[in-house]
Amino acid sequence: MNKKHIWALVVLIIIIVVIGFSQNKSKQTQAGPTKVAVILPLTGTFPWWGETIQNGIRVAEANGLTNGFEFIYKDTQCNTKDAVSVTQSIKSLDPSIHIFLVGCDSDLKAMLPLLDKDKDVALVLGLSGADLYESEIPVVNLAYRLEAEASAVANFAFQKLDVKKIGVITGNNTFGVVLGKSIPEDIAKLGGTSVSEQIQINDPHPETAVLKIINQKPDAIYIHNDIPTIAAILKRLTQLGYNGPRIVTYAARDQSLIDAAGQAAEGMYVPWPISDKLSSKGQEFSDTYKKMFNKEAFVTSYFVYDGLTFLGDANKDCRGESKCIAKYFFDKDDFVGILGKIKYQADGQVQRDFHFEQIRGGKFLEVQQ
Repeated sequence: MNKKHIWALVVLIIIIVVIGFSQNKSKQTQAGPTKVAVILPLTGTFPWWGETIQNGIRVAEANGLTNGFEFIYKDTQCNTKDAVSVTQSIKSLDPSIHIFLVGCDSDLKAMLPLLDKDKDVALVLGLSGADLYESEIPVVNLAYRLEAEASAVANFAFQKLDVKKIGVITGNNTFGVVLGKSIPEDIAKLGGTSVSEQIQINDPHPETAVLKIINQKPDAIYIHNDIPTIAAILKRLTQLGYNGPRIVTYAARDQSLIDAAGQAAEGMYVPWPISDKLSSKGQEFSDTYKKMFNKEAFVTSYFVYDGLTFLGDANKDCRGESKCIAKYFFDKDDFVGILGKIKYQADGQVQRDFHFEQIRGGKFLEVQQ
């Protein structure tokens, strides 16, 4: 082969490589970022819940953890009908979306029949029961199962507070139903007993339920509801002269409860997955959150931040393929997030450490166990 032919061959190879590179680059450009539908309450009864999720995402964005993602926010007010209509709209208008980050477990339950078991994956941030993970749709729990909080509460009450009989006042949503069933079961396994009352979420008049519980003389009382109703229950307990320990759901671990209940909140306990002794990454997240939003981060913001860190790693390996992403979450055993080591499981169980805090002097302080 003479030199002329060699040079022609070299030029031809270069042209082929350039064309291939250009086409690949064009495909990448056309593909664009991986879209994530973020379905949460931004108005209605629980806008603060949606805000904690949105703020966690914003911190992740500020720290460069979400490069390659585009977040599409949809407000459902934690209303299942809105969740269904939002999902139908997404499926119709933007069928490229296959990752759904959902704030309310009730929303996700309503959405599941509309999702594609072969293409879609859901990540949930609200506490949830076991039945949410029985669907063919892969669901990753970024928080933890409600049964885990129930078990932690029962063990803390029985072993640390010497409670033999616990009163349980819960709301009538999914959270309340699961907690109202699980806490009595767990305390019974330990050798204790329980009495229970269920009321409406945001019930403005919980007095009757409170009186019924007190009349059965429990050693401690566990309370689940939204913050205004929990504050009203705490005040009523104080008015009736109840002096036993009070434990509230983790979702009430917020300054607004202290502001609303005042002195009636003093001495109250709350389960909490965050230790006072944060890791360096956890402290960095906490400081960034305070700087960006001028307030303390709620635990859900930590959950979503860890989840997005994990999702970013999964997406690099899976290139947006949903089943691969779910498998990545469930298979990895060595992920350490800002709250410590985490193991996500296909049945919704999440291996996390629980701590307990108590309101003392108007502040949430960790109980040394």
